[in-house]
Amino acid sequence: MVSIASILVVECEMESRSGASKKRKGGNTSRPVTIQFDTDKFVGPKQAARYVALEKRKILPEKRFIINPKGTNRTFAGLIDTKKWDRLISPLEHYDIATVREFYANALPDDDEPFTWTSRVSGRPVAFDRDAINRVLGEPLQLGAEERDTYHTELRLHRDMDAISAALLLRGKSVELNPSGVPMRYHREDMTPLAQLILLLVLTNIKPKSHTSTVPIPVAHLVHCILTNVQIDVARIIALELKSVIESGRKAGARVNCPLAFPCLIMSLCMQARVRLPSRGQVRIPPPIDDRYVAKYCRAKNVRGSAAAEGTRASNGPGTSTLGPDPYQQAVCNYNWDWMAATQRAMLDMHDSMQLLQLQGRDPTGDHSLMTREQFLLNANWPVDRPVFGEGAGAGASSGAADGDGDDDNEATGSEAGSEEGYESVEG
Repeated sequence: MVSIASILVVECEMESRSGASKKRKGGNTSRPVTIQFDTDKFVGPKQAARYVALEKRKILPEKRFIINPKGTNRTFAGLIDTKKWDRLISPLEHYDIATVREFYANALPDDDEPFTWTSRVSGRPVAFDRDAINRVLGEPLQLGAEERDTYHTELRLHRDMDAISAALLLRGKSVELNPSGVPMRYHREDMTPLAQLILLLVLTNIKPKSHTSTVPIPVAHLVHCILTNVQIDVARIIALELKSVIESGRKAGARVNCPLAFPCLIMSLCMQARVRLPSRGQVRIPPPIDDRYVAKYCRAKNVRGSAAAEGTRASNGPGTSTLGPDPYQQAVCNYNWDWMAATQRAMLDMHDSMQLLQLQGRDPTGDHSLMTREQFLLNANWPVDRPVFGEGAGAGASSGAADGDGDDDNEATGSEAGSEEGYESVEG
C-alpha cells in the first residue's frame, strides 16, 4: 500500500531577538512552515520527529532464561514457577527495529495531552498499561482495581539494608557507602550466584539497565523481594519502566540517551493488538542464559581473586594479576569504542542532513538517490555491542570507571524516578 503523505501548515511567529527596530518591513513576521509526515505511520508531526530522534538510540533486548529445575540453580527455577513468571523468562526471540521505534514514537503524547498508556503501530492502537502487559505475561498476578501488591505497598517504606545485605552478599562483603555513611550501591561481584542470577533477570527483563557491574539500592531491594518471594506485580513495574523510556529526554531529570528497552514485549503487545508485523528483517535476541552461563559468569569469587580485585579497584591503575584483563587495556578499548561511537553519530548526522536537503528539493514520493537511514545502517554494518570483559582482577576497576560517579547506575532504561512512582495508576 502506498503511504499517504499529509502536509501540516503551522503558523509560526518569527519574532526578532534584537527588538522592534530590526523587524522586517511591512510588519508581518509570520510565515507558514510545512511539515511532512506519514499519517499512516505517525499520530502527528511531533511523533514523526520523535521517530527520527529515536533512530540514534540503542535497543536493549530482553533475554531468555533456560534453567534446569532439578539442577544447581533449582532455587531460581522454583521462584519463577511459584510466581508464574514462565512467560517473563521466555520472551519472543526476534524483534523488528522499525516497529519498536514506531511504538515508542507514537506513545509520546502531545504537550497538552495526558499520558494515555496507548501507542499506535501500523494504524492500530496498542495498549501497554499494567493490564495489557499482565495479559501478555499470562496474568501471573490477579489484583482488584484498587488493590496493590506487597512490593508496591512497601516500596516507599524503610528498607532493611542489613537483611538485604545478609541475603544477597557473600560472607565478608558489604554495601558501598557514600562519604556520609549512607548505603549507596552494591557490586555485582560481591553477590551470591543466586542473587546474581536474579539480578540478571531484573536488569534484562524487568528494569533493563546496560551497566550491570554496580547495583543501585532500589534494584537490590527488588532482587531481595524476589529472593524472599514477596508478592510483586511485575507488570506494573514494567509499565512504569516503559513510561519512563517513552518520556526520556522530554522531561527534566530524564536521561537523553536512554536505550529503547523491552523490544520483544512490544512485539508481543502488537501481536495482542492484532497488528500486522513484518516477517522479514527481524533481529534475533542474544543467546539465552542457561546453567552453563550461570556457572561461568555468576560464580562466587575465591579469596585470592577477590583480594586482587579489591587491590586493583583501590589503586585504579593497571593491574599485574593474570586473573583478569588489564584495566589499562580495557580503558584503551573503551576509549576507542567511544571514539568510534562519536564518529558514527557524526556520519549519521551528515547523512540525515544530506537526505533532508534532498527531500526539500524534490518530490518526497519519488525515488531517492540517497539511501534511507535504515539502508545506510545496514550498508555500514557497524558493531552493535561493546565486548564483554572476562571476570577477574581487572573487571571491577574497569566497570567502576565506566560507571563514573553513579549517573549510569540510575540508567535503568527508565530512571529510578519512574520506578519510585509506586502508586501512579497504570491501568488503561
